[in-house]
Amino acid sequence: MNKKPLYLKQILNFIKKQSILVKKTEIINLINAEDKILAENIYSKIDLPPFKNSAVDGYAIFKTDLNSMNKKISKKRIAAGDDENIRINKGEVIRIFTGAKMPSNSNTVVMQENTKVFNDKLLLLKIPNYGENCRDKGEDISKGKLVLKKGSKIDVKNLNLLAAIGYSKVKVYSKIKVGYFTSGNELVRPTTKLKKSKIYNSNYFLLSSLLDKNYITKKFLGNLPDNAKKVEHKLLNNISKFNIIITTGGASVGDEDHLVKTLENKGKIFFWRAAIKPGRPIAVGKIKNTYIVCLPGNPVSVHLLYAFIVKPLILKLLGATLLKISAEKLKTNFSMIKKTKRLEWIRASKKLINNEYVIVKHPKQGSGMISSISYSDGVVEIPERVSHINKGDIFDYYDFDKLFN
Repeated sequence: MNKKPLYLKQILNFIKKQSILVKKTEIINLINAEDKILAENIYSKIDLPPFKNSAVDGYAIFKTDLNSMNKKISKKRIAAGDDENIRINKGEVIRIFTGAKMPSNSNTVVMQENTKVFNDKLLLLKIPNYGENCRDKGEDISKGKLVLKKGSKIDVKNLNLLAAIGYSKVKVYSKIKVGYFTSGNELVRPTTKLKKSKIYNSNYFLLSSLLDKNYITKKFLGNLPDNAKKVEHKLLNNISKFNIIITTGGASVGDEDHLVKTLENKGKIFFWRAAIKPGRPIAVGKIKNTYIVCLPGNPVSVHLLYAFIVKPLILKLLGATLLKISAEKLKTNFSMIKKTKRLEWIRASKKLINNEYVIVKHPKQGSGMISSISYSDGVVEIPERVSHINKGDIFDYYDFDKLFN
């Protein structure tokens, strides 16, 4: 077991090296495929567009007539869906609509806004450039081109592309099975009136929401008591049923933190503790073929560790390509002294001040401050080496909508 806290880069390198755990695949309807991971390369079945077509409503012009200001309007017209092969006579224009198949001897369309009609004549108010407002066959995607690689995630950005190139079904990896525990004698459901030193089990709802993805089959396995034998029994009793088991709480060094001890005794620990704030007490290991991820009990840590570590691990085990989460480079609107040599995720929001977007820090930054997530729009990442942050310094800002989608 590596007892030295790992840097985030080291953890991500560990994730990159993990093999696909879910090898079962299935063919599903495209309408149900969002969030799924492709189990095959996708090649275009057609040229896109499949034929030369007009990009606007207007008039198709004969290719040698561009500099003539007056045209005769043909009695023919071409609407989207018309399949007749039409040719333009020299000196004529043909009325055409957006998406309609172009005449075979025309590559240019003048927008109707740039014309005036007099009887059967057309006056051009602006001479178009050759090829203007015409979409060539295959100019977007050519037939046979590799469109999406195996391991790509199907999402709102590429779902319509798959449909446009002729796919109604796709081969994807089956859902990964994730079980999750919370832990601690102090936890109760929000339906119970708080007594003495009890607190509400918000992590149950948090993990349920985070794991609510089309590539995950999730199951809540209960709340683990502060008892070593019961923790071990419940954990081992569920090992064979899941690809990953996630726990919250019980990953620290206290006398009642039994999860890490169980993991060490019954399996193996890849690493324990990270050079991250918030989220230092995280352990990742394996019992038999099941990955175990022990997260801290603080909901802020659970939120952020899930986004930056757990989610990439789940996707990698599912066959997805490990992609770097996109960040914005933004200036800080605050100054502070960073007291640790750990990487820090500071809850913040992106605000427009004096015509410039800047990072505004949330006033409450403790790992137990749940409101710091609720009332912020993202986090600014402060590298390990930085100790002083000055107003105007530039750092990576991660929007929550991108982190948790």
